[in-house]
Amino acid sequence: MKINNNIQALNAYRNLNNNQNAVSKNLEKLSSGLRINRAADDAAGLAISEKMRSQIRGLKQAERNAMDGISLIQTAEGAMQEIHSMLQRMRELAVQASNDTNTPEDRDQIQKEMSALRDEIDSISEKTEFNTKKLLDGSSSYYSRLIDDQNEANLLTAPVPENYLAESGKYELEVVSAPTEIEISNGDSNEKEIIELDSAKIQENNIHKLGEYTINIQVNEETNEKTITVYDPDGEEVSSQNGAYHGEARETGFVVRDIDDINEEVNLKVTLSAEVEVLLSKEETTESVTTSISDGGFIYKDGSFIFDEGKFSASHMEFHIDNNAKAGDTSTFEIANNEQAFQIGPNSEQQIQIAIPKMDAKELGLENIEVRTHQKAKEAISKIDEAIHKASDARANLGAVQNRLEHTITNLQVTHENLTSAESRIRDADMALEMTEFTRNNIINQSATAMLAQANQLPQGVLQLLQ
Repeated sequence: MKINNNIQALNAYRNLNNNQNAVSKNLEKLSSGLRINRAADDAAGLAISEKMRSQIRGLKQAERNAMDGISLIQTAEGAMQEIHSMLQRMRELAVQASNDTNTPEDRDQIQKEMSALRDEIDSISEKTEFNTKKLLDGSSSYYSRLIDDQNEANLLTAPVPENYLAESGKYELEVVSAPTEIEISNGDSNEKEIIELDSAKIQENNIHKLGEYTINIQVNEETNEKTITVYDPDGEEVSSQNGAYHGEARETGFVVRDIDDINEEVNLKVTLSAEVEVLLSKEETTESVTTSISDGGFIYKDGSFIFDEGKFSASHMEFHIDNNAKAGDTSTFEIANNEQAFQIGPNSEQQIQIAIPKMDAKELGLENIEVRTHQKAKEAISKIDEAIHKASDARANLGAVQNRLEHTITNLQVTHENLTSAESRIRDADMALEMTEFTRNNIINQSATAMLAQANQLPQGVLQLLQ
């Protein structure tokens, strides 16, 4: 028998201490409801659970984002609905004004309401906003602007893609080749004349439409002075210039050869004798595409433009270049993507974008609409029909995105529910199991306490041997 070390008491104390730690963990899990309260409880489980938690919280925020997106769309669509209503009223007025039972005074009164409605469309386009963000002023869509000072290629209109995959950035347009002459032929004969382009003197915006031009030449028999009038493919007058045309360049940009023998009005058909080729490329990339612009319209290679490994694509691009562009001239413009982006997922690339078009009178083609004459009233009906089509198309796009967001919200809710359930199975405590463990450890703890008391009594037996 030994008294320096009470091995039985030490053993009972160690077991009692372990049992108390186990009871403490049981109480922690039961009080928190979590199986994993620290990394030591389950290192791998904690790592998986934390990743799931970030997704769960992201899904919940994405759901709120989608709801905010729906609110924004509803605000824009509501304003467009009112514009639609005004367009219908304007069409009704145009139909009324086209009836010749109206006097000029009647049409003036109709024009007053027409103008007021047009001004209100501009007001709605300018003032509609959500969270201080303008929605219908064109700032929520693509826009392009010329950014070089020289604009050598005389790019009159920067191309704007009608596709949501377009990439923002700076683009350069280079004229690869340009026509040097226009071939004209008398409508009543096979004779042809050549009109060469004076690339240095063509007025900006004068000759930029593709198609058949008509040149009317009249000679004043008394003064022998000729007047040439050029009409574009839409029948609009381009320019009119008096003078003797003996191959001398005029400000219209035409050099006309040997037409002194013409002494009456002659209608001439004009076609481009060559194609304008332009090269469009994004700065800092090697991707580019060449397209030809001819008198028949636009010619696309493979029907589309693709840049930067597919990040840029466009279903339609518009180039207006006046004829003083020379091969090698370049113009630089910038495409900026101001579309509304809605973060509808927990990860960085899970977004949808929507372009809300500008909806003012100018964009709708109603800036100068008039109904003061029968002819103008008829033209107004066609213009308003086109404006109604644009508004309908814009509203349809918004409605489609709204429906998509509503389905997105439903999917986010289901995903959130399933992921929360999975995370719960990893991290949450099984209360029944933990209570069973607590009861077991508590009983063992009480037993260990009793045995420690007994072990402490064992050395007292040595005293009886010493008596």
